[in-house]
Amino acid sequence: MDSDGMLHISLMGGQARAMLIEGTQMVDRARALHGLSRTATAALGRTLMATSMLGTMQKGALESVTVSIKGGGPIGTVLAVGKSDGSVKGYVENPDVELPRAGEKLPVGAAVGKGGKLTVIKDLGLREPYVGQVNLASGEIAEDFAMYFTASEQVPSLVALGVLVGEKVEAAGGLIVQLMPGAGESAIRSIEASAGMFMDISATMREYHLTGAVWQLLGHLEPEVLKEIRPAYRCDCSRERVERALISLGREELGDMISEQHGAEVDCHFCDRRYRFTEEELSALLEYALNRRSE
Repeated sequence: MDSDGMLHISLMGGQARAMLIEGTQMVDRARALHGLSRTATAALGRTLMATSMLGTMQKGALESVTVSIKGGGPIGTVLAVGKSDGSVKGYVENPDVELPRAGEKLPVGAAVGKGGKLTVIKDLGLREPYVGQVNLASGEIAEDFAMYFTASEQVPSLVALGVLVGEKVEAAGGLIVQLMPGAGESAIRSIEASAGMFMDISATMREYHLTGAVWQLLGHLEPEVLKEIRPAYRCDCSRERVERALISLGREELGDMISEQHGAEVDCHFCDRRYRFTEEELSALLEYALNRRSE
């Protein structure tokens, strides 16, 4: 299996730009970690790839992007967090949801719903994060991200996302094409005329993989590869981070865990790792919190 990759690409002499991702291994890791149904795999996979591409648009190593999709459908919340190095993690609220197909496509839109919003939170290392939000266009994920870029960031964009899944993920790919300020009319027409070529991107990625897909999808738009990134599904949780989260709960809640539960178990939603804390360990955290407050 070809390894995952992402390319940042200049089009038509800088009049447009593209991000192209092959995320088969990333999405299959999420499927295996969370025990996802096929529909949930497609929904989370599309979101992971879009969030990974969005994350690489940020410049600082510590900057991150959180995407939340709440459409009111049976799958519940779809959430992903991406970083500037292309790493991403995520989960769906109800991972075993499966709905009847209407044709060949998995019913992602019906599972996600379209009665809610897509929210993007960018942590840029400033005092307050940037928050952008749009109404869902369809719940199919790609159209919803296109709506976000166009309406919230005022950047006209085409977005294609696809996951082919059987027993495992067979192929997963994504593409974002954006017009740059000052793009000419001929460039705009060329991008608009290309939209239909991008829609079956998972099949294109299965056949051509990342390098071949550049020329198959974008060859007529004078592509120039600017940067290559290795995206991956990566959870950065740790016992130390969980300890800090427990301390932040405050003296009263920690005290209740000690006196009533005699310990605690904390599950990471992103990798399903479980952290166990004994009564003695919680008491040590409480003592640390009290000492810090008295300083």
